[in-house]
This record gives sequence, structure tokens and C-alpha cells, in this order.
Amino acid sequence: MTLKGLTKVFISGFYENLERIILGSDRYTSKEMTAEILKGIELPSSVFSEICIGCGGCKNACPTNAIEMIPVEPVKITETYSKEAIPKIDYDKCIYCLYCHDFCPVFALFNEVSPIHPRHVGEDIIQVDLSKLLEKPIEIPEEQLSKIAKILSINISGIVKREKKANSKV
Repeated sequence: MTLKGLTKVFISGFYENLERIILGSDRYTSKEMTAEILKGIELPSSVFSEICIGCGGCKNACPTNAIEMIPVEPVKITETYSKEAIPKIDYDKCIYCLYCHDFCPVFALFNEVSPIHPRHVGEDIIQVDLSKLLEKPIEIPEEQLSKIAKILSINISGIVKREKKANSKV
């Protein structure tokens, strides 16, 4: 095969895959039929909203924009921070890359069970005291911390510093 022929195959394959991924062009079951099939089926929980800090890191890390932050009644986690939204995964867009899990600061920074996962894992009830969690020292390499900090919608290190300062005044 010539270089020109190989290039043509590459471009054709790239276009077909892009069209398939973005437009769902080779989908056999329509989104409407999928919704009808799943009607009445309770999907397992993939977000433990009680232990989510609502930072939006999962949403920002998602390469397919499959995560939306849903507003909730504000929950005061610490003296200086309240959770105002929790993530919701759109499984039609999710590619199960696990970025939401891996970049969640609850997991990545504090080494606790991540509140988000594209598939159900573990028990339905997980107990984590978020105000105590945010006081835990962050022991990860500086380059990993800066990589995660760029993804978060909140300044986690600023929250931890403010909490330590507020606690030292008491």
C-alpha cells in the first residue's frame, strides 16, 4: 500500500470513528428505546452525595462532559465552606475512564473512598466526617497536587489553610 493510500485509510477511519463517537451514528438502540428499556429499573448509586464536597473536580476532569453538577440545598461542611452542588453522571456520554474517581480530592488528596464512580462500588452507606477530612494533611507530591488543583472548581488548599487558621483561633 502506498503512503497516499495509507493516509486515505487513516483519514477515513478517523472520520468514521469521530462520527460514531460524537454523533452515535452506528447506535443500534435509539436513546428513546434505551430510556424505555431502562424505565422502572433502578440503577445503582454511583455518587455518594453525603461524602461529596461539591468541588466540581469530577465534572472538570470528565473528557466527555458526562457529569453535571446539580444544585442542592447548601450544606455547611466547615466554618468557611459549604457544598452547593453534587455530580450526576449521564451514562449515555460516560466512557468509564475513571477520571471522575481519580481526580476527586476526597480520593486523590485525602485517600478516602471516592464519592463518585461511574459504576456502583462498595456499600451504600459510607461514613466520612467531611469537616475532619478537610483538616487532614495532604501528603502527595507537589506536581500531583498542582495537577489536581487545576481541575478543581474550588481552592482546596485555601479551604484547608482557612480551617487551620480558624481552628487555631479557638
